[in-house]
Amino acid sequence: MWNEIDWYNQLSWPLWLRAGLNMTRNNSMLYHVHLYQRIDPQSRSPYNWPYCRNVHQEAGVYLQFIYDYYYDLPEKMLFIHGDPFAHSPHPIEAALCIRDDVHYASVNSFWIHNRPWSVYDRDPISYVSFTYQCASRLLKLLGYNADLQLNPTKLDPKDDSLISTYCCAQFYVTKQRIHHYTYEQWSKLYNASHEPYCITEREKPGEVGSKWFGWGFEHLWHVILGLHPTNMPPSISGTNTDRCHLFRSSCEGSLC
Repeated sequence: MWNEIDWYNQLSWPLWLRAGLNMTRNNSMLYHVHLYQRIDPQSRSPYNWPYCRNVHQEAGVYLQFIYDYYYDLPEKMLFIHGDPFAHSPHPIEAALCIRDDVHYASVNSFWIHNRPWSVYDRDPISYVSFTYQCASRLLKLLGYNADLQLNPTKLDPKDDSLISTYCCAQFYVTKQRIHHYTYEQWSKLYNASHEPYCITEREKPGEVGSKWFGWGFEHLWHVILGLHPTNMPPSISGTNTDRCHLFRSSCEGSLC
């Protein structure tokens, strides 16, 4: 959370947040919220919640949580924005409907289809988009052959390769899938998130719109945690790409 809520008036906080923080009189909690605030490093009232640096949109917070709790993660997690309904009508209900044998699933509905990395600004020297270069670095920190993962058909220029996935970085994931990578690997990503730029000073990270690290992660969560190809096949009913296979049938709140 940053400025999505009135920190001085907890009674005005949305019900989903207060319920997950055990601020309501309902004793049957379906989920627990771990709240990060991005305002006061000292966590003083009214920001008396764990602090996360305000970097790289949601990616900075997600990495903070994994870095903080890698050895003490819950079995199932939902990573969501401060305003979780901007990209999904029922993100929490959808997550509660996911089958126990599923390890990763987006809870958003907007599908990014065949987006080339080259839609983002290109480096004037390498002439490869900053976002592609950043995504490549992040994958290498996890041990991937980055160009083979991002550009499997070996297009030239390589940043004309495509991304298909669900926008915009709100997803369910299990502890088992996060532990697919070591703490040392996640720590490298976490430390990289605190560097002034992802690849080069030519990114001009202080300028409005220069969000290469966060955008790189937004286009990679389905690869890193979903273990999907970068250019995912769309959900088609009656095939094994149908996302309805991820949810319990007739579950209220399912995306199907």
